[in-house]
Order: sequence, then structure tokens, then C-alpha cells
Amino acid sequence: MKKVLFSLVITSSLLFTSCEEVIDLDLDQYEKRVVIDANIFVGETDYNKIRMYYSAPFYATEYEYISTATIVIKDLNSNLEFPFQYTENGYYENDNFTPIINNEYELNIAYNNKIYKASSKVTEAPIIENIEQINNAGFSGKDYEIRFYYQDDPNEENYYLKQETDSEETKFSVGNDQFTNGNLVYELYFGKEDQLGDTIRFSLAKIDKAYYNYLNKMFSNAASSGNPFATPNGTLKGNIQNLSDVNEFPLGYFNLAKRESAIHIIE
Repeated sequence: MKKVLFSLVITSSLLFTSCEEVIDLDLDQYEKRVVIDANIFVGETDYNKIRMYYSAPFYATEYEYISTATIVIKDLNSNLEFPFQYTENGYYENDNFTPIINNEYELNIAYNNKIYKASSKVTEAPIIENIEQINNAGFSGKDYEIRFYYQDDPNEENYYLKQETDSEETKFSVGNDQFTNGNLVYELYFGKEDQLGDTIRFSLAKIDKAYYNYLNKMFSNAASSGNPFATPNGTLKGNIQNLSDVNEFPLGYFNLAKRESAIHIIE
């Protein structure tokens, strides 16, 4: 099965050619750093947690998890604090943490005599207003075109993180409203003929420009955007600071968002 999620993002690619020149890349060379995966979607169990581990070589299949950190998220509007407790495989959780829309939160982590800190304001995505299915689509005339509609806010620049999930995979992408400001926007999902009866889930998060730029770089460096919150390649710097040593900055990002989701069964 093959499909494409069309996003209103301008991308570019470079084609490199050579005259039978072989270049050996040592992908096992890397700089070991703390990774802090702190992307939280409000009200979603799978994304209401923080993960800490060490970065690993490109071909690594296992990670060195961090289990002894002290993690607290503070609501800067109410000064309430939410401690996260370690569970397993690098995950820290607090089932009572339910961020409030438009409130700003501060991530505080103490680990190995280092202090890590970041902040994020909770954003809210626009409602997915309608879903449209068009049959007999694609070059073959036998595919399905699914459109998910939402209204872009005309009063500000908007940046989005989108996720599509079907029976075989999940995929993330980012977009902005540079050419669609204030419009009723739709995202396209193309399903193949053999996907009749398949369930498609589309989720939309509103993010700030800094996180949009970060994810754009992440996607361009990754072989796949199946999980943009996994170990970043190279030393891509996020918004989490090491207050104890600026040169030993961690990898990863702290972001809070309330997503909108919609489910469609191809029929």
C-alpha cells in the first residue's frame, strides 16, 4: 500500500551525481547527549508523558534510559507544580497533569548535577469541520481522496503539526498558512483501491514558529517522519536549556498542545 499526505508546505530537494566516486560515511560517530522527549498533547494518554535517555549511534537498536531524574512541570499562571514519576523505559508520567489552554508551563529537570529548563504555552488547534471522500481519484481512477477541512485564523500566522494514522503506519508532517491565511483549508490523504474499509485518523496541532522550524529540520534530517519526537539526528538543538553547562545542551523539545482529531472509514 502506498499513499501520500499532501501538505501546504514548500519543500526542496537536491540531486547529487558523481562519476563512480564512493564516499564512506562513519555513521557510528556521534556525540553522546541527554535526550528529553517532552512533547505533550493534552488529554492523550500516549502523549501525556516525558521520556529521557541518551543519544545513540545511527544504527543503534537500544537506548540507555535515564531513570533517576527529578521532573516537575510548573503552571506559571497558578504556580501549581506537577511532579512526574518514573515508570519504565525512560518514561516519566503524571496522570493528573491536564494543561489549561493558553496557560504557560515551565519544565524543570534535575539530573546528574545538571538543571534543565524550558517553557511552553498551551496552544489549541482549529476544529476539523468536515470530511469529504472523493472516489475514482488518482492516476488509476480507482483510488480514494480524503479531505479534512479546518478554518485557518486570519488574524495571525499559523503553524501546524499534522498526523495521519491508518492500519499500517503513522506519519507526521508540518505546514503553515503562508498561502492560505484565513481560508478554509483541507489536508489531502490518498488511499489505494485495496484500502476500502480502512480507518483513517487525522490529528491537527497548532504550534509556534520555533517548533515548526525545529520539526522542519528534524524531518529533513530523518529518513522517515514516522515519529518526530524520537532521537534527533546530529546535534539539533531544541528549546530545552542546560542551566548548569550551556555547552552540554540536551536534545529534544518541550511543547504543549491541544489537538483536534477526526476519524474516517473509507467506504
